[in-house]
Amino acid sequence: MNEVGLLDLVLEEEFTRDPNLVFLATNSPASLRRRFGSDRVRICAISEQAMTGMAVGAAMSGLRPIVDLNRASFAMLVMDQLVNHAGRMHYLSGGQYRVPMIVTSATRGRQQLGPQNEQCPYGIFMQTPGLAVVVPGSLRDACALLRGATRWPGPVLYFVAPELNRQRGLSAALAAAPLRFGEAAHLRHGDAATIVAIGGAVKVAADAAEALAADGVHCDVLDPRTLVPLDTAALAASVRRTGRLVFVDDGPRSGAPAQILSRLLDEPGVAAAVGGRIGFVCQPDVPVPSAPPLEETMWPTEGRIRAEVQRVLGEPE
Repeated sequence: MNEVGLLDLVLEEEFTRDPNLVFLATNSPASLRRRFGSDRVRICAISEQAMTGMAVGAAMSGLRPIVDLNRASFAMLVMDQLVNHAGRMHYLSGGQYRVPMIVTSATRGRQQLGPQNEQCPYGIFMQTPGLAVVVPGSLRDACALLRGATRWPGPVLYFVAPELNRQRGLSAALAAAPLRFGEAAHLRHGDAATIVAIGGAVKVAADAAEALAADGVHCDVLDPRTLVPLDTAALAASVRRTGRLVFVDDGPRSGAPAQILSRLLDEPGVAAAVGGRIGFVCQPDVPVPSAPPLEETMWPTEGRIRAEVQRVLGEPE
């Protein structure tokens, strides 16, 4: 999470607001440590399992811990703590316990960290009841959703793309109010196709839609912002209207895009409207290579998105 330093400022404000917030990480923001002390800002040994397990217990006892895993790939190390404990504790205890905790991590970035550390695993956690899954697509939403996460009653997995750090508007982002979960952002309006873009792929999808509009092809562009809860109603309404659907994601198509598509096809009228006119601009279902020229072929690009939209537009009615 520390790739986006602005979020550290958001945490400082939220720590002032809520005395139950605590921070656990192998390295923590120096300003947070100085201001709130070692009782609330802990530097832990390199054991993601231990940090997350401590956070589950702390949340059950009335605190609201934030665990920074650094890279999203490390979420695989804490599947037991998140899936079998944090996500299910409210159900297992008959509603007696809640686990209000946040697990933050950074997804893929242009850092050539290789297949182990360049991952977008949020689609995996969409399958786990009890976990909220947050993937902001802009710097402003990153701040607003982090504020929202500090108010959510259960466990939140918060995935942020390092690419958001390149966006402008720092002051506006920091001033953003808490954002409610389950409300998609409707970034552009059009009737040619619906583009659903996730996380770090949102900006390139919006840029591609702008280029398509210059050619007279106007697309709806939606950013779910939270994958769980998912704003299925907004996505389904767009797809029913346009009849064409393209997913854009830095992660694999078998992850979040497949999960979202399965839920959309359950919505009345969506399957009939889309009629098979569905496209994907995602990471291929292979590990991300370390070599820059090879990795470059695995990113969504404006050209690939435009080509995929044109392909679904060319499908027979």
